[in-house]
Amino acid sequence: MSAYKNLIENLDKFIRKYYLNKAIKGSLFFLAFAIPFYLLINFLEYKFYFSNGIRLGLLVFLVLSIFTTLAVWVVVPLTKYFKLGRLISHEQAASIVGEHFESVQDKLLNILQLRDQASGQNDNSLLLAGVEQKSDEIKLISFPKAIDLNKNRKYLKYALPPFLFLLILLFADPSLIADSTTRLVNPNKEYEKPMPFNFYLLNKSLDVVQFEDYSLQVKTVGTSVPSDVYVEVDDFSYKMDRTGQDEFAFTIKNVQKGKQFKFVSGE
Repeated sequence: MSAYKNLIENLDKFIRKYYLNKAIKGSLFFLAFAIPFYLLINFLEYKFYFSNGIRLGLLVFLVLSIFTTLAVWVVVPLTKYFKLGRLISHEQAASIVGEHFESVQDKLLNILQLRDQASGQNDNSLLLAGVEQKSDEIKLISFPKAIDLNKNRKYLKYALPPFLFLLILLFADPSLIADSTTRLVNPNKEYEKPMPFNFYLLNKSLDVVQFEDYSLQVKTVGTSVPSDVYVEVDDFSYKMDRTGQDEFAFTIKNVQKGKQFKFVSGE
């Protein structure tokens, strides 16, 4: 194989490593962007229980953002690594190589220019001989070494923390991720925000002798205790008396007939 063909092969190896490096760096940037963005959307849905329309908008925005960045930062460089699509030219590659190996920058570009001139002339033996001679002078230099893949480690500080945080969340509180994601990917399904507490009626019996008073007693159980509880009877709302940290009571005076009631607090 001629020295010039070896040089071109050397440049092609550099170009492949150039795109591999872009794919690795892009993957780290993608993780640094996608995971926090995904967690942000999940947290907002977990906190606010958005309506169907907002959830659909968030889902579309999330999917478009993630797939766009994945395509630009990872997929495109990988396709070029496998020589699909338009690649950087040998001249562009030579300039990049020359930034690392300054001693060969002018020689590389000169060799490529001479080869182009030779291809356009009938009597090109002298030019081809010059190309071979100059190519032989730099044959021992490995152009791919101009790229150090290990330098991408410095980008781990952006990708690793959100990745580890996601893992911790999945183990510590998987429902925070799973529940929000389920609601996001089902934008047409109705979901009700769970109450921070439930009412438990403490009365054993709902029977009362006519014209006598009846004391309603209720307890709240949940992650929080309401400051006030009201009971609605006959379309009127009455504030209940607090009888304990999480217990409330109200006396209905002079019960003459059957009544319906409900407990209300906050929303």
